[in-house]
Order: sequence, then C-alpha cells, then structure tokens
Amino acid sequence: MNVFFDVQGTLVAGGRPRPHTREVFQEIEALGHHVYLWSSGGPAYAARAAELLNVEDVLYGCFGKSGPLPVSVDFVVDDQPHPVERHGGHRIPPFDGDPEDRELWKVVEALRR
Repeated sequence: MNVFFDVQGTLVAGGRPRPHTREVFQEIEALGHHVYLWSSGGPAYAARAAELLNVEDVLYGCFGKSGPLPVSVDFVVDDQPHPVERHGGHRIPPFDGDPEDRELWKVVEALRR
C-alpha cells in the first residue's frame, strides 16, 4: 500500500519536526507499505521536509498534491479532513510542537487493522 503523509501541520510545525517520524516510517515500511511525502507546497518543499525529518532513506518519493502522480494514493495521513475523506486514511491532529507528541503511532495502529 502507498501511504502518503502531508507535511505542513501533519509532520512539521514552525520548522519543528513531529517526534517519532523516522521510527514510525520505518515501522510502516516493515509492515510492507511504501511511504511518500506530499505537499501543497510542491515536491521541493516535501523533499526539504524529508531532510528536516531525517527520513530521505525510507521514502519512496516526494510529490506535490496537485497534478498527476506516478503511483496510486492508497492511504493518506493529514491534519485536514478533505484529503483523508477523498482517499481514505487517518486524520491526525495538527502538530503543535509538543516534543512529547505520540500521535504518529496511531497511524501504525490503523495500518495494522
């Protein structure tokens, strides 16, 4: 399954990365899924976020949300309802910078079901 994560508000807030992103992405990959970043800010913005999050080596790609994609969007993780309603997936509360945040682990739980 191709799992697409939104960047702004979902994984990054105020230039701060959401805790546990790398570990969660590794766990999702271990479950046999492919992890992608996508952003309304475009693929270059998503790629910069991948560097900030230190996940470049566990991603299958970085894309913009507009335009055609070379792979199917099977599961979306976003802090906004529309992408999740459109594609299916898991809506996550917006990241507020809390260094103790553990919300991403709920994505792993959802994918295990």
